Amino acid sequence: MMMMEWKWLRFIRMAVMLLVLEGCRWCTTDACLEHERIALLHLKPFFNYQNQLQSWVEVKGSDCCKWERVECNTTTSRLIQLSLNSSRWFYTTDNRNLNAWYLNTSMFLPFEELKSLYLSGNAISGNLENEGFGKLSSTLSNLEILDLSYNYLNDSILLSLSELSSLRYLDLSSNKFEGSGHQRGFQLLSRLNNLETLDLSGNSLKNNILFHMRNLSSLKTLRLGGNELKGRLDHIQGLNNLTNLKYLDLSWNRIESISNKDGTQLRLTNLEELDLSGNLFRNNTISFPQGLSSLKSLTLSNNDLQGSLDTKGLSNLTNLKKLNLGGDQIESFQSFKDGGRKLELTHLEELNLAGNHFNTSVFASLKKLSNLKSLSIWDNGLKGSIDMKDLETFINLRELDMKGNELKDLVIHQGII
Repeated sequence: MMMMEWKWLRFIRMAVMLLVLEGCRWCTTDACLEHERIALLHLKPFFNYQNQLQSWVEVKGSDCCKWERVECNTTTSRLIQLSLNSSRWFYTTDNRNLNAWYLNTSMFLPFEELKSLYLSGNAISGNLENEGFGKLSSTLSNLEILDLSYNYLNDSILLSLSELSSLRYLDLSSNKFEGSGHQRGFQLLSRLNNLETLDLSGNSLKNNILFHMRNLSSLKTLRLGGNELKGRLDHIQGLNNLTNLKYLDLSWNRIESISNKDGTQLRLTNLEELDLSGNLFRNNTISFPQGLSSLKSLTLSNNDLQGSLDTKGLSNLTNLKKLNLGGDQIESFQSFKDGGRKLELTHLEELNLAGNHFNTSVFASLKKLSNLKSLSIWDNGLKGSIDMKDLETFINLRELDMKGNELKDLVIHQGII
């Protein structure tokens, strides 16, 4: 028995010695892997504006998993997140991109388990020739999040990005994309079969971008705010193909209607949030078909809505919980169908009417909103007194904001608290 135990101890000792002699690439006394620590130090000169990476030191044994802007897997000690946003940002007096530069993506190849890469706000203009993001596709097979917002990128980078098939989240907001059709442009992104979130806000995209989105069927969130979409959305069918979409942002464009010339309207049965703020919608263009039956949040603030708003245009949104009509010029609600004046959205919990021209009669038109929890009606035309009897319907109300009006007092009736 003693002889057997001695043989096992000898075998284990020899195995340990072999590992030491081999100098295994994955064995290290540091918390992070040595080759990844060295790779980070190679990155440092490119992303150390104003000495933001002070913890990245060339000291043997330094644990790079504890360095700022770095996150590692607690089990494998492999680097999984790199946050280099705004670490190479240079402002110029005339706001020109004089400090734009071309990125060599090969510098990220050593981080084979990288899941999240944040490069926002670094004045990146593109990639070095033959060193595009496509070069990472085979090695960085776990990369799911890529943030390239607030740079100087344009359509020419799309071919390279389309090869990162593992991406689930891609932020290209506030760049210089135009949807010009450069080498088929945004159509190439249809290769990203796992993409769930795409942010293209703050660019110079036109209506045809909707057509190019048609094959991104995995999308759940699409942001197109702050572009150059205008008038009727002629390529609305491109959006209708995105059957998994839950959040759509079309804010701060110049859109007048969410239908095309032949009458095709937005039909996204899984859509839950729609932001149309800052556009050019008018009273006669606000109509939402039954194809938005799952919608829970609608934002129509800062449009051209004015006077008496026909509630019929909102009547199909039976599951709506949040409605924002702030910053318009609405004076009252009117149902031209039955002559009534009530807003009939029985599931509504939040209503923003701030910055309009409502008077105290508005409360009578809200009486069917028994589930309302928050009502904002500040900076309107409310004058004189409010009869508390007009508020007794709101049994679930928790927040009521009426500042910025000319109210004097509340008339309280017996039995009403």
